[in-house]
Amino acid sequence: MSESNAPDHGEDAGPPRRTAKRVIGGIVLILLAAVLLFGGIQGIVDPDAVTSKSRKMDTDVEAKIGGLLLCSFGLTVLFFGIFLLRKRKPSEGSLFGKPGE
Repeated sequence: MSESNAPDHGEDAGPPRRTAKRVIGGIVLILLAAVLLFGGIQGIVDPDAVTSKSRKMDTDVEAKIGGLLLCSFGLTVLFFGIFLLRKRKPSEGSLFGKPGE
């Protein structure tokens, strides 16, 4: 007796497709990365503006280090957002290069 919940072999044969949630998530991540990069670059270029806006007294060096951290995190988020939006080739298997079964 076969189970009715068992998937057919032909249904899941293709690679995962881009869904609306994935596209929206990728766009949101790219916008968030742009905000992070803008704040980080502003902290690096003009640390006086960043330190005057903060409640506690930061030094220029601390503002520049914070800007570098924001830029690096922004780049990480940007690459993840681009990864969500990219298309997978049909011949592409898993992320590690081995073909999926």
